[in-house]
Amino acid sequence: MAIDKEFYNEASASKLGWEPDWFIPGHKLFDYKLTKAIKAFQAENRLTADGLCGPSTFRHINAKIESQQELEKLGWVTDTSDVIWWRDTPVKIDWPSDKVHTFKDSGFPYPVSTGVTKNSRKRTIKSFVTHWDVCLSSMSCAKVLAKRGISVHFCIDNDGTIIQLHDLNDSCWHAGNRNVNKYSVGVEIANAYYPKYQGWYKKNVGKERPIMSGALAQNKVLDDFTWFYPEQIEALKALYKAIHEGCGIPLEAPNTKWAYDSECGSGKFRGFMNHFHCSKRKIDCGGLDIESLLEEIK
Repeated sequence: MAIDKEFYNEASASKLGWEPDWFIPGHKLFDYKLTKAIKAFQAENRLTADGLCGPSTFRHINAKIESQQELEKLGWVTDTSDVIWWRDTPVKIDWPSDKVHTFKDSGFPYPVSTGVTKNSRKRTIKSFVTHWDVCLSSMSCAKVLAKRGISVHFCIDNDGTIIQLHDLNDSCWHAGNRNVNKYSVGVEIANAYYPKYQGWYKKNVGKERPIMSGALAQNKVLDDFTWFYPEQIEALKALYKAIHEGCGIPLEAPNTKWAYDSECGSGKFRGFMNHFHCSKRKIDCGGLDIESLLEEIK
């Protein structure tokens, strides 16, 4: 017997405490239009797209609504521009405008570190360094960076939102290597790393993280750890492409795949690298196959 989806969703809303306008702004009816919108939301979030807002779909939409409400409490109103910034020049990024937030937005809520080198002249950008932040969210990461007096240009949050904390013309202190910092752009991808935080992700994001097994860094196999959400990987690819097109960084990966690379550490490398490529002490982002990601972009 077929489920009456409109009836199911009305009963679910009463039990779980959600509203139709969570899926369609201003919508108040439990009708076919709502069912279609729920299906679209489920497909976007890699859930079973059946149009029924059950507990799993509710956790996802509730996490999104709570995140929006938190930013509204801060009085933040984002702009609608899908660009990132190099001095006063906008750099186009192929990513939804509601998931691109920059320091130029009115009421930008993220703490901005003072630990950064400001350049008066347009700087040369040679490379891009990818990190994981060992934080639960990009807001937490930004707070840690500001407190420690270090910096990074971008964060990628759990839902794939790209946050630009600093101008591309700034030399951020992110690589632990002055030669690299001077000519590079950096991103911190939200990921607490330790599987013990899966409960937090299920409650606050609506789903657990994938687990990475057998990853290499410094040519050693790492213990299992939480991996990036698919939407974070897609956001990273969009950011790679924008930086390639806007700053001229070639779509090249280091010659040494899973360990420190002397050319990267010297600051001479031109292309995209993991943090462990330019620092012998680091393991991020072990398991991230930059060469394969770049092939998908080309």
